[in-house]
Amino acid sequence: MTVDAQAIVTLCVASGTLKVRGWDKDEIHVRSLDAAQIEFKRIDKPKDPMKPAGRVDVMVFDRSGAANTKLDCQAVASVEMDVPAGATVQVQTRDGDITIAGVAGAYAGSQNGDIMIERATKLVEAGSLGGSIYLKDSSGRVNLSSAGGVVEVMNVRPLDDEDTFEVGTVSGDIQLTRVSNPRVTAKTVNGTVTMTGPLAKAGFYSFQNTTGDVVLGMPHDASFRLSAKISEKPGIVSDFALKYLTELPPPPAARPRTPAPEARGKVSGPVVAPIVIEKPTVIIAQHILRRVNAICGTGDATISIASFGGTVRLKKI
Repeated sequence: MTVDAQAIVTLCVASGTLKVRGWDKDEIHVRSLDAAQIEFKRIDKPKDPMKPAGRVDVMVFDRSGAANTKLDCQAVASVEMDVPAGATVQVQTRDGDITIAGVAGAYAGSQNGDIMIERATKLVEAGSLGGSIYLKDSSGRVNLSSAGGVVEVMNVRPLDDEDTFEVGTVSGDIQLTRVSNPRVTAKTVNGTVTMTGPLAKAGFYSFQNTTGDVVLGMPHDASFRLSAKISEKPGIVSDFALKYLTELPPPPAARPRTPAPEARGKVSGPVVAPIVIEKPTVIIAQHILRRVNAICGTGDATISIASFGGTVRLKKI
């Protein structure tokens, strides 16, 4: 089917592997050995019906659903699809792997499968419940999430200063290599966060985990400000010379105020004084945290870390 060079193409199945490739033709080409029927449904309604489609839903039916066109996204079939390189694809499968390469935008979701994306040029959003996510050689805004798998990213850059990079897992490690977006956020509950590569000038990096380590590998001349909330042990291990601005231990338990001697005896009944804590302790997952502020070099980038049970390692590469 002939489509616009920047068309939006959607494809979903109940179960099966999905493979999407960008090519130099303004056409969609779909094939499947498992499907009984494939249809292209044009969603946009242009004034000129001869104009190439700008939005297309690829409907795949297996033998059990071919007679009922309302059963879209219910097929058990593996599908391969070629789309224009400038297209944005939205693909989903409940049980299967997804591979996308050479498109402008990629939205991908799988409940029980891995997602592999490379050479996306504008944006990536991907989520998997039971699988891992792999992204490389891409640019633009990125948002990745996995409940039970790892996330590995390599060679990602922004198109402009507004392109954020966000990644989160529940029980998987996060490994970032040469991510140059100006704002990077990585969160995990039961995993280790590792980032390797140069820092963006004036970039902001936020890392948070509960039980794993945070490992940052940076060039020897890296310049950054560090703001960390960490547990008492084991704390921070750094290859860099850090100038600590403040390092506050957990504040002692507050004591209730008592009335002045001259006021005693003038108040009938019990005296209940307010409890004042000037700098409250942050308590998460039964860990008492201390705050650390430090600077390395001239402090060009900002690194914010909240690690409730692991080590923060700052390594030279």
